[in-house]
Amino acid sequence: MKGLARLGILAGLVSGLWMAPALTRQMTAFALPQEQVLRQLNNVPVFMITNQQGEPLTYELENPSNQKKVQVFTFFINQQDAQTALTGLKTNQPEVGNVARISTASLSGAVQVALESQENADIGVDIIPSRQQFDTAVDLLKKNGDLVERDGQLLTKEGQPFAGGTPLFYVADIKTGGPIAVEATVQENGQSRTTRFVPFYFDNAQLQNELRQAQEQRPELVRDTTIRVIMLDGLVSTMLTSDDPVAGQIQLVQTPEAIQFAIQQAENQ
Repeated sequence: MKGLARLGILAGLVSGLWMAPALTRQMTAFALPQEQVLRQLNNVPVFMITNQQGEPLTYELENPSNQKKVQVFTFFINQQDAQTALTGLKTNQPEVGNVARISTASLSGAVQVALESQENADIGVDIIPSRQQFDTAVDLLKKNGDLVERDGQLLTKEGQPFAGGTPLFYVADIKTGGPIAVEATVQENGQSRTTRFVPFYFDNAQLQNELRQAQEQRPELVRDTTIRVIMLDGLVSTMLTSDDPVAGQIQLVQTPEAIQFAIQQAENQ
């Protein structure tokens, strides 16, 4: 409960001042260890469908390379999508669905399963984004020239098939495309401190609202900015391999609705 409450504060502090581009090579640092990356994702709630004991419901796929079964863990970014899936499960498999429930998990857990699946071919992970946010991301990627549609297929600007994924939206410098950092005051344990971080949003409308508020306060800070998209797997890969110290300042911002749902679940339990 305390961790989720702290997340609620973190996700709401982006009404601070937008600052200069975040990525810089003025310092040299080693790539972040996996443990630190997972800690940065630990307070980001995602959602699973579980049984009465809280164990995740998985499904199996056949690995075409060896015909072995792969156990797939499913995580939902949006709690409403998890509810829709649970409703469908109750209809199609009532003996399972009627005793199942939605449980809050941590994004760090989802990423950890994904990392383990690279070493263990018997497990897999499916992180399901909001369809609305995915469609918004595709439109932005097309507009920015990062995606092209050819013969009904989405391709990257390098001509490779678009793999999809979970989109994250961020404010970027319009000239360099580099993300913009935020400075804000955080209340923690009864004390306030100033923190600098680089936010990435699961919801584009939420980011646009924050930008509008920032523009009203300090229009000169957001004049030469734009909204860009990166996929979650790409961002995690950057965090794990980049030698830029700013990678340690990355924060993923869940929606207020998802955070409130997670807090209510924790209180009920």
